[in-house]
Amino acid sequence: MLLAAALVLGWKALPGRTPALTGPDPIAVLEPVQIGGMTQWLLIRGKDRSAPVLLWPHGGPGAAQMPLAHATTRALECDFVVVHWGQRGAGKSSPSDFDPANMTLEQFVQDAHAVTRHLQARLGTDRLLVLGYSWGAILGARLVVL
Repeated sequence: MLLAAALVLGWKALPGRTPALTGPDPIAVLEPVQIGGMTQWLLIRGKDRSAPVLLWPHGGPGAAQMPLAHATTRALECDFVVVHWGQRGAGKSSPSDFDPANMTLEQFVQDAHAVTRHLQARLGTDRLLVLGYSWGAILGARLVVL
């Protein structure tokens, strides 16, 4: 347990980077974005930036998925631009002064809408696919309904 905590804390301290991809028009970025009054991180990876965009809200809340992204969604990067969003309170989106009282369903839905608007502008698309699990499925369902 101590080792896992040390790895997560060490990962949060690293600068934002992700391995390059090869492909027709690849995109591979780990970037901070101002969402909901705080810095939240997006990992955007795909072999062709014109491919459909797949937003993958993680479980939790508070359970960072980005450290596992390369192992879990590498195959999807061949056919999609996969976006892992580090939601407030998780991983790199959890600064030392973070107040967990800000982790409300309403705030997460507002953040999700801001993330989709950012991705639409950043990637030049009107449509996004949403694939979530656990808490991410709840958040994804609220995102597409509201």
